[in-house]
Amino acid sequence: MRILAIDTTSEHGGAAVCSGDACLSLVQNEEPASRYAVTLFELADRALAQAGVGFSDIELYAVSNGPGSFTGIRVGLAAAQGWAKAFERPVIGVNLLEAMVERAHPVTDWAVPVLDARRGEFFAGLYRRMADTTGQHDEFEPAGSGQLVHPERLSSMLEALNRGGQCRTYSGGTIALLMRAHDLKARSLPESLSQEIAAIDIPGTLLEAIARVALRAFEQGESSSPGELDACYIRRSDAELNWRPSVVKAGS
Repeated sequence: MRILAIDTTSEHGGAAVCSGDACLSLVQNEEPASRYAVTLFELADRALAQAGVGFSDIELYAVSNGPGSFTGIRVGLAAAQGWAKAFERPVIGVNLLEAMVERAHPVTDWAVPVLDARRGEFFAGLYRRMADTTGQHDEFEPAGSGQLVHPERLSSMLEALNRGGQCRTYSGGTIALLMRAHDLKARSLPESLSQEIAAIDIPGTLLEAIARVALRAFEQGESSSPGELDACYIRRSDAELNWRPSVVKAGS
């Protein structure tokens, strides 16, 4: 199945064409995230051209729906919705935190992906390894929704999980803290954590992981129509946070 995967949640996104586990082309963004409204279509065109296919050859659209840049997320979702509707193809939104777990796939009981959310906070997710039908532990599943947390709160959550007796011991440790290699704020977190918590840097883009997560969801019957595609902001926008209802005076 040919998949067009796009990520506009940060400047470290882009577009890729994948088929199964193979990446046919990948074009990484080199502009600020605020310019995706201008650059995304060029990125997609280049990815398609390098793969030797057109929009009509794409069978599934995969788009990161957050968390990340509000503007970038909206641009990516709108583009994916438009393409899916125009070519009558399914589209799947992929949480960026889940894509991080897919990319790293640590040999641990728990995976905790974190992203710098600015303003001294982090986006964080909690994923646990689940048993497959053979009794072996294979894929990860979310153990709750994504959160917006301060560093101190995140550190205490990880230490509590580490001490809580909910973990079995794998060769890679019980808990993996996942960070993107360019995320300097997140990479400073391990300095305050127990040595039993493994810190893993994830380099490059997450486009191939986004495509794999979307393909797995599609095979499980989880595809969405363009109108059902939704964002995963976690934090509300500044406009929502700063909004105040206007007061209308009597007689005005």
